[in-house]
Amino acid sequence: MSSFQRERLKGMAMVLLAGLCWGTTGTLQEFAPAGAHPLTVGSVRIVLSGIMLLGFSAFSKEGLSFLPKTLLRPLLLAAAGLAGFQFCFFTALKLTGVSVGTLIAIGAAPMFAGVLGYWAEKEPLSKRWFLSTSVAISGCVLLILGGKGGNIQLHGGGIALAFLGSFLFALMGLGLKQQGDALTSVQAATVTTGAAMIIGLPVLLLLDASWILSPRGAAVGFSLGFLTMAFPLCIFSLGLRRIFLRDAYTLSLAEPLTACVLSAAVLGERLSVPSLGGVVLIFLGILLLPASQENTPLPEGRLLP
Repeated sequence: MSSFQRERLKGMAMVLLAGLCWGTTGTLQEFAPAGAHPLTVGSVRIVLSGIMLLGFSAFSKEGLSFLPKTLLRPLLLAAAGLAGFQFCFFTALKLTGVSVGTLIAIGAAPMFAGVLGYWAEKEPLSKRWFLSTSVAISGCVLLILGGKGGNIQLHGGGIALAFLGSFLFALMGLGLKQQGDALTSVQAATVTTGAAMIIGLPVLLLLDASWILSPRGAAVGFSLGFLTMAFPLCIFSLGLRRIFLRDAYTLSLAEPLTACVLSAAVLGERLSVPSLGGVVLIFLGILLLPASQENTPLPEGRLLP
């Protein structure tokens, strides 16, 4: 195996790990104190992760001296994507239900990422990518809807917000990827969460977020901030430097896979036969990705698989 392929596989592993971490969000939210508003959950993720990363960077060798090197346009893209996704996603779940909202917001992200990567980064859209993404998205549909009955709630506004959230999720990745020209992965995640705190803090002040002050709420809040935001955002940003944006979001379908498996293992929710079929299809779609090995030179001479 060439060093080029090894770097690609490292990037894929990092993005997969980020997806696994993101997939714990729903289970952790179930352990939040009763009455915790969904929007405050999203804001807590942003604010606490921003505080953690800013504190870590401040005490690192370089400190916060990297801030002037931040690229403004990628910062705006990543921060708007990060904060906007939280609010669109959680509101969509409330309006149109968890299954439909999650399916659209997460399942459509690879398509938006493919278009954004092609348009902004000149990343080719290969036949192998179309195949692997189609298989993985089909698995996502079976996984999320397979265990549901016919009582599916459809809400036009909720569906629109879910699609907008999906686009913003992909936009976040584009901003993080472009920020890599000037900053390390941790620095890129730090400035992104730091900027997103400008939106997250007012939400915490306007809505009742007192649940975070209880011992249980503090434990859940810390887990949300670190395990589902600060850590995965750093490794996702690092993985994006080694693979195409389009591939990263196909791999991120590990998030609903993790969420469903955890809900079965921890919360006692059983997976139906169609949902188990969805698990198999997502795995198959992810396994198809390594076969795509287009070598495209970047402006600085670095190669992406």
